[in-house]
Amino acid sequence: MHPPPLRSALVVLCLGCAAGPTGAQSPVQLPSSWNEAVYALAEKVAAALAPSQSFSIELNDISAKAPVELAGIRQIFEADLTARGDRSAAPASADALVHVTVSQDIDGYLLVAEIHRGETQQVAIAPVAKTEEASAQLSPVPGIARKIIWQQSRPILDFAQAATDASHTYWYFLEPDRLVVYEFNGGAQVLGEARPISKLYTSRDLRGRLVLDDATHVKAFIGGVRCETVWNPSFALECHENPGQQWPMGQVSWPIDPSKNFFSGNMAFANSLEEKFPAFYSAASPSQASSSQSTSRWAIAGLDGQVRLFEGAAEPVSTFAGWGSDIASVAPACGLSWQVLAAGPGDWTQPDQLQLYEILSRRAIAVGQPMQASGPILALWSADDGKSARMISRNLDTGLYEASIVSISCGN
Repeated sequence: MHPPPLRSALVVLCLGCAAGPTGAQSPVQLPSSWNEAVYALAEKVAAALAPSQSFSIELNDISAKAPVELAGIRQIFEADLTARGDRSAAPASADALVHVTVSQDIDGYLLVAEIHRGETQQVAIAPVAKTEEASAQLSPVPGIARKIIWQQSRPILDFAQAATDASHTYWYFLEPDRLVVYEFNGGAQVLGEARPISKLYTSRDLRGRLVLDDATHVKAFIGGVRCETVWNPSFALECHENPGQQWPMGQVSWPIDPSKNFFSGNMAFANSLEEKFPAFYSAASPSQASSSQSTSRWAIAGLDGQVRLFEGAAEPVSTFAGWGSDIASVAPACGLSWQVLAAGPGDWTQPDQLQLYEILSRRAIAVGQPMQASGPILALWSADDGKSARMISRNLDTGLYEASIVSISCGN
């Protein structure tokens, strides 16, 4: 829940104009089962190609007659490989030739890629799920489970937990002006210390994030500052201005405007690739740790209250309304497709809710019942394992800030 800043419409418009190269192809529409098969095949082909290699695609249909346009398969496949850092080239100059064939067996359609690199050849296969099979796997009804792990009167920006062994656990809580650590031994608290953080910038809605390397090595990002914990032997904190204002989010870095409460839209990926999106409050992509789907797919919660879906191109392929500014991916718990948690669009004065959506055929489908919160949701971050999310909210009845773990369960 982040109120849009002044002139946000102008910011979005200007950044959208610079979002990528001109002359991009119009996005195509494929059935969800074909979409997922194309993304799965691109994932396998990208793994076979060396980083930043050039490729040329040849596409053929040897099935009885595929119920989709080959041009659509080519466009999505090529855009996905390009978004991963590889580049399209003419066959004569390409480092690798990729022959993609649409075939068919008794179980249904298959996408087969033969990757030719010099004298070597590799084969990747992605089956196209049958509609009735996909529906059967989506039959369990997902539910949102929330576990409140901490409550306090001081504001919380983020939290993290790690264990050194079976009995010792550390909990870190990032507040607007300090980092607090608690150590528990067998459930009993043995340590509780706080270290101050000096802010270099002010914001009307200060945001913060914790990143754990291990139980005693934690990075805190807040207000233009980057801090790291030091245990030598007691708990200490070293803070400096954050160069470039980059916040790490898994395999991606998001630069934040430290005097505002949103990210600029320039994302830097681990393979040195950069993508330009409109400025946003939060973003979600299928988790690499828990999904075989393409990491070129991004849902961006913009400053204008709209969530836009990007699939490896400069222009969004879909726009979703009625979502809040905090979104996070979670592992598909009851189905095959990408699932996203989204807060509601209300403000800080009213109870919020958390809804699970499934991204299918570029549509966002609400699944299961929303989880009602006792106040506004202030922050939502995907967990490192991709299977849950960290949520900060404020209970309007008690006035306490609550740190919760949110996960998805399957039921009937």
